[in-house]
Amino acid sequence: MTVTEPTGARARQTYYWRVRNARTRARPESAGQMWHIQPGHPGGAYCDLGHELDPPAHHSPTLLSRSRPTGRRGDEQEFRGGCLTCDWEGPVHRGHGYGDGDNAAVEDAHDHAFPGWRTLPPITRVKDRWEIPQSRGRWNQLTSLYPAGWVDHGAPLLAWSRYRAEAHAPPHPGHPRYELRIDRPPSDRDKRPTDQGALF
Repeated sequence: MTVTEPTGARARQTYYWRVRNARTRARPESAGQMWHIQPGHPGGAYCDLGHELDPPAHHSPTLLSRSRPTGRRGDEQEFRGGCLTCDWEGPVHRGHGYGDGDNAAVEDAHDHAFPGWRTLPPITRVKDRWEIPQSRGRWNQLTSLYPAGWVDHGAPLLAWSRYRAEAHAPPHPGHPRYELRIDRPPSDRDKRPTDQGALF
């Protein structure tokens, strides 16, 4: 049976739970094949009767996902960015999650909600990921470089990746914003010193 899904992250999440709880004509076991908010991401809480809270007054990024049957190989994961305020949805990315496919979708959602986020100052040491948000002075110093209003609207923290394709961290208690992992800039240590004799 072909099902026409609603669009927009909030509507998709409500429909997903309605399918899971057999409140639609779709088979409950097919719910994972419907676009829904990835567990652990904003707006992904259980809710099969609709969202009780009003949407945020500003664009708010989240991550949508679904599985697609591929035959003998099992299911394939698909991801796309979403917004909890409007019906915007990003392009589809395929991958296995944990930084593969889902990172690109989360970045699309931030391009929508916070255009120019890639120019924000990054956290460069792993221990600062926890220490800076806990220190009012260091937090104010870091966020003083953010555009006006972005901190209050949940703009992301940027942190240098510890390894290739480190997964972005969704908001969680104590950290009410995404932490986006970005590539460390190339080091100059590999460059050989200039041959002083060639300069004279």
